[in-house]
Amino acid sequence: MQSYKIMTVVSEVPKRKQRKWIYEEIVDKIPPFRWLPPTWDVVAQLFLVEAVGIFASIYFQMPFEAVIIGSLIIGYTVIWSAGCLYVIPSMRRLRNPTNEQELRVLQEYKDDLLLNRFNELAVGSLCFIGVIAYAFWDPAFLQHFLGPGFGNPLLFVLVLVLAWDVSYRMGLSFVTTLFAARRSIALSYAARRRRGLEYTAYSEVRTLRFLDSVNLYWGATAVVLIPVATHSPLLLMGLLAYLAVILGLSVISFLAMETVPWFPPDVESILHNEKFSYVGLCSKGQSHVTPVIFVYDGKYIYVGISVASAKYRIVKKNPKVSILVDMRDPINPMRNRAVMIRGKAMVLGEISPLGIIRMYIYGLWMLRVRSLFSKKYPRYMKYYDREQDLPLAWQNKAFISRVMVRIKPERITYWREAKPRTLRV
Repeated sequence: MQSYKIMTVVSEVPKRKQRKWIYEEIVDKIPPFRWLPPTWDVVAQLFLVEAVGIFASIYFQMPFEAVIIGSLIIGYTVIWSAGCLYVIPSMRRLRNPTNEQELRVLQEYKDDLLLNRFNELAVGSLCFIGVIAYAFWDPAFLQHFLGPGFGNPLLFVLVLVLAWDVSYRMGLSFVTTLFAARRSIALSYAARRRRGLEYTAYSEVRTLRFLDSVNLYWGATAVVLIPVATHSPLLLMGLLAYLAVILGLSVISFLAMETVPWFPPDVESILHNEKFSYVGLCSKGQSHVTPVIFVYDGKYIYVGISVASAKYRIVKKNPKVSILVDMRDPINPMRNRAVMIRGKAMVLGEISPLGIIRMYIYGLWMLRVRSLFSKKYPRYMKYYDREQDLPLAWQNKAFISRVMVRIKPERITYWREAKPRTLRV
């Protein structure tokens, strides 16, 4: 009954979640912008608002510093707006996990950001009230920038509009980052309680991590406001505190998402516990299948191969690979289980310009993977590390005779009781 209720709520959401953020709806109702594609919409905002700002500075005889500061503020709003081109479509494309608890977490996250208007308005209004209160408390701050135009009602209205524009964006950035951190923590907690084939597909995890990076980007764009705040120690402290909070929440969200497994428990148990696998490659229309040892780090599959092997020569030319890991029951074959992963391979540990760049990027990760090999195959690693009188293809010398191959999953097929099932990646 509980599952039925959850799926009913999800089925109703697509009709309601087409509602947009307040910022989107306002822009869509302004004639110049609603006729343009989204990308050109942002460019048009930049030129139009900048033109209004320059005209106002000339008409009200504002100092040149005010033009620079105003351009920075306008630049912040436009750069922030560019993020909306990716965030809303990504959130609306998120597909449902097969785990009910994870489904509930993602649904609450989408509802909070797409359906609840109070959050964005409340935090944006608080920022706006704070800015206006400071302007009244220290009128010399505004007078410094507005010059002879200080006190003009029309110019004051323009300042209010710009202050609200900035406050709303900063408030919404804080709200999205806060909800993302809460979502990631809850998703990590829910993922540890999966059973069977319950999981959140890797593509959805990747989308959530992308949204986290956009939240960090939104927060980082506020750096362009630092020259504005340098004229007031109080505003500068507030802006730096805001940046610190956004950075802290983003780091929490990133770290929590790193703990969310890409595969369901049944698949993970095979990848963690089984010792052998079969790697399939293809060269000039001819298949090449060999048994290999492997490790799984919660995201990628790693195998070690020799630089003198046919596998190395083939994977350099064609990185498309398949790897099969099976769990066999010698008494009852109907209880056999298997996982086949098809994906793209990346060679790590080569002595080449590209290999050195990859070692610089993935060096610490490679040390962790080697540690996983040592824990999973202690006797194998010790023997081949010590033995010197072996053929080159068998020697276990990193960078010299052996390299790592990282397999990024693109398609997963799971067998249980002779019944195949394709899992979403």
